[in-house]
Amino acid sequence: MKKKKTLKSSKSRAASPSSIAERTTLSKDVIMDIFSRLPTKSLCMLRSVCKQWRIIIDDPFFKSLHRKKSSQKPNLLLLQEKSYRRCIIYGTSTTKLTLSSIDFEGNHNFDFTFTLDGYVNMLPSKSELICFVSTQGFYVCNPSTQELVKLPKSHFCDVKDGSAFGYIKQRNEYVLVNARCINYEIGCEVLRWTDDCCLKDCYWWVVSSKCPCYLRLWGILIENNCYWIGYNDKYDNTKIDAIVSFDLGKEEFSTVVLPEGRFDPAGVWFLVELKRLLCLVDSPEDESSMDIWVWKDSKNHIWAKEYIIDLSMFDFGFDFITPLDYREGKILMDVKFESLVWYDVEKKCFKKIDNLTSRRWSWSVLYTDGLFSLGSRYVGSV
Repeated sequence: MKKKKTLKSSKSRAASPSSIAERTTLSKDVIMDIFSRLPTKSLCMLRSVCKQWRIIIDDPFFKSLHRKKSSQKPNLLLLQEKSYRRCIIYGTSTTKLTLSSIDFEGNHNFDFTFTLDGYVNMLPSKSELICFVSTQGFYVCNPSTQELVKLPKSHFCDVKDGSAFGYIKQRNEYVLVNARCINYEIGCEVLRWTDDCCLKDCYWWVVSSKCPCYLRLWGILIENNCYWIGYNDKYDNTKIDAIVSFDLGKEEFSTVVLPEGRFDPAGVWFLVELKRLLCLVDSPEDESSMDIWVWKDSKNHIWAKEYIIDLSMFDFGFDFITPLDYREGKILMDVKFESLVWYDVEKKCFKKIDNLTSRRWSWSVLYTDGLFSLGSRYVGSV
């Protein structure tokens, strides 16, 4: 009598993803090169496949490589304020927010919804992390990993102007600067942190240098310096008296000489970064045009009116247009927090990004998809 052959089930023959990954013959360098082209969401899933891949993805060198490639193709974040609730009895308030990530063609990547305490503003930035300032303190977020952490309590935190936030590439370090007027003196404190550090152990460092002016609007960080628009009269911030600079290496304040030109006292002025250079945006009261002054030479204090843009085709009302980025001869602009356009510098014409699905938003910033860790995953209100 012949014995029947027993067939192994397909389940027993199938190899697990972990065993396949362990037996891979690809070198570490090849795996790094492949992984560095993937979005952070995919990398977070690949970390759980096997120990080898987790070690590679957590490697500081790999994170740097992934950051470098991601920065060549940044994305946009559109932030919508879904609701603001205030409890009169307990004197508390919360703000529900939704972050929508899109590419430069308007294609949707993901959404992230969460709730923060207090009334919220978002600071300008162009890196992996974004920072919020509220009546209850500062929060930092990595949209790609959906980590959200409340920062250590500031010595003097509120939602008034004077904060600046950004990334210092040379030190792989994020910096938050908080300058405030206290008892008629403008004090300043700095918070620094690196990848995967414990933010609870970080602390604010109060600097001895005094700010020479009152600060209007949020600051921007370029290379190793923060910049704000400054004014001398505490009770009148409608005119620009100086551009205030804070050197993060020396931890000292100074002022930048303003460009020579006539500024409309009732106009709109603010600072942006284009092509890694400090730019002063100047629009008259009717906002029919926009002049963009570029600080060409910091040593010799040379400014150039690089762009003169006709805005007469737009009907602004109480809103305005904000330059976000410069790429290949075109300036990306946020128009009235409801549309995005490219301005062709040479042809002097606008082209709208058509396939946006987001409704009107409150803030828009560029960001880089990345693995910068905050050390604690946030489970938010969705």
